[in-house]
Amino acid sequence: MHPNLKWGGGLNSAVLEIAGPELDEYVLTHATTPRSGEVFVLPPFESGYKAMFVAILADWDGGNGFEERDLLDCYRLTVEKAKEMGITRLGVPAMGRDKRDFPHIRFARVALKGLLEKLDERMEYVKIMCVDRTMMATYAAQKEKIERRNG
Repeated sequence: MHPNLKWGGGLNSAVLEIAGPELDEYVLTHATTPRSGEVFVLPPFESGYKAMFVAILADWDGGNGFEERDLLDCYRLTVEKAKEMGITRLGVPAMGRDKRDFPHIRFARVALKGLLEKLDERMEYVKIMCVDRTMMATYAAQKEKIERRNG
C-alpha cells in the first residue's frame, strides 16, 4: 500500500473486497503517518486467514531513493511478524509489474532476498502469488540464481 493509504491497484482492491469494509476504517485508524518500508499486522476480518499484513511502499523513483531498502524491509518484516504470531504458512504477492514502474526482475531479486534472509525452520513455506506466467518465470529464475550462488 502507498504511504497515502489509498486503495489503488488490483491487489489492494482485491484485499479490501475479501476482508470487507471494516478493513479500510481499521487501516485509517491504526496506520497513522505510515512510512515506506513499514509493515502493519491487521486482523483477518472476513478473509478467513489468521492475519493479514499491509506493507507500505512508496512509488519507485528510478532507484535514486530508498525504494530497494524499503522493499527489502517490507519482506523481512512480514516474515518476522508472521513468525512472531506463530504463522507457519505465508502467502505474499509477486509484485513489480504494476504502476510503480519498478523493474520486475530487480523486484523479484530483492523480494526473494528479503524472504530468504528471515526464513527458518519455524516457517513451513512461503508461497509467492504470481499474477501471470511472466512473473512466475521471473521469480523462478531469480530463485534459481540465488540457489546456484549459495550452493
